[in-house]
Amino acid sequence: MNNLNGPDSIKKGDYGYSSESLSGGSSRKAKQSSKGAPKEPRGSKRVTKTDAKKLKNSTIISIILVVIQLALSGYFVYLMMTHKWTYMPNVPDAIFIGICAGLVFFLIIAFILANAKKRSSKRFGKFISIIVIIALIVCIFVLPFLSIGGKSKVDENPFVVFVSAADTFGDLNKEGNERSDTNILAAVNPKTHTVMMVSIPRDYYIPVIAKSVSINTSLNSDKLTHIGLYGNGQARNNNGEKVGAAGWNYACEVHWDHGKTAIMDSLKKQFKFNVDSNHYHYAQLNFTGFGKLIDELGGIDVDVEKSFSYTTYEDYGEDNGKRKKYTFKKGRMEMDGNEALTFARTRKAFADGDIQRNRNQTAVLKGVADKALSPTILLRYNGVMSAINDCLETDIDASSMALLQSRVAGHQGYDGWKIVSFGVIGESSRQRVLWNGQALSVVLKNDTSVDYGQKLLNKTLAGTDSKTLKRLAKKYTNAQGQ
Repeated sequence: MNNLNGPDSIKKGDYGYSSESLSGGSSRKAKQSSKGAPKEPRGSKRVTKTDAKKLKNSTIISIILVVIQLALSGYFVYLMMTHKWTYMPNVPDAIFIGICAGLVFFLIIAFILANAKKRSSKRFGKFISIIVIIALIVCIFVLPFLSIGGKSKVDENPFVVFVSAADTFGDLNKEGNERSDTNILAAVNPKTHTVMMVSIPRDYYIPVIAKSVSINTSLNSDKLTHIGLYGNGQARNNNGEKVGAAGWNYACEVHWDHGKTAIMDSLKKQFKFNVDSNHYHYAQLNFTGFGKLIDELGGIDVDVEKSFSYTTYEDYGEDNGKRKKYTFKKGRMEMDGNEALTFARTRKAFADGDIQRNRNQTAVLKGVADKALSPTILLRYNGVMSAINDCLETDIDASSMALLQSRVAGHQGYDGWKIVSFGVIGESSRQRVLWNGQALSVVLKNDTSVDYGQKLLNKTLAGTDSKTLKRLAKKYTNAQGQ
């Protein structure tokens, strides 16, 4: 039995339990040692390795977003600087500088927040970067559309577009009048997703409908390609004074105000399609612009109806004097810009000349439409817009055309535009023309063929379905012996 008063006895207060004695002693020592340790701020959390890794990853993501924001900002400024007077001709320099300053400001804010120590700050920085990136992508997409077109907007109501190609190289003279080498009336019905293209021979001999041309004289007709030179139909003398029909003998003796009114009114008089002036538009490209468009689209696929070979310009970008032989084989063929233009312009290789050329031109336009309306255009839109910017003249607001396509694509049952074509015919002849009074080679119009074209245009505008239109176009074409 242990001696309660001996050295092994338990001290007073330990209640006879050695375990309590040991724990109590260590507890007291721990309390004493903890008194001297620094206290953590109330509400603070210890930074673990996981938290540090998350913070590092957040910083990396923020920096990547800032780099993307920087790249897009630089590209956007480049577009504005290189095309400023085309894209934004009426925007003052102060606004241009303000846009650039705003982009720099958001870049600095995003960069500072990306390097912040708090995750909440980094989140806010990423939010700013994402918003700016989305805004820049939208602006970069929309900006090229502002570079072309006029003020006339298209919507989901049916409309007609006069499509022509001027026989010139380089930039299109948008302040002058050009001869029209290609002439197509396109009736567009967004509700039925149908386009009816009626092509007319360049030498079609029809009356000129213009302010300064009398419709009551025996000589008031001209080749369709010449009517493009009459501009808006107003003639002026060398002093710039307006001249009426009695003020000149031949059209080449006076100057004509710029425009497309004369040729558009002359065609409407012939084909009597049912649209008002607000739904009648034009689009004109020249050789260079059309070739560039096709090349920027990555080439087009064209259905070749007849095999032929022809030697002509080596490069439609400019007439450098060099010539090249082009060969086309019957069937589906991929073509670049030079090949497509040669195919569309050749007429001397065919017995029926202009008539076969019209069919070939329609085939080329179908190929362009198929490529331009495909999803791949989104990858090429900026190059396409830049390529044709100086070579296209149109009164259509390009942004409204893009908006129309987005709406039509959302229609129930939409599976692409249905393009139907028809070419009017005539008979070769020699007639005196109003332009210079000389007897030139022309194509006399065929009234029955024009009537066919009129019916097809108006049926398209009225909402006739594409299957019916194709059947009628084939019927009319066969009736013409084609």
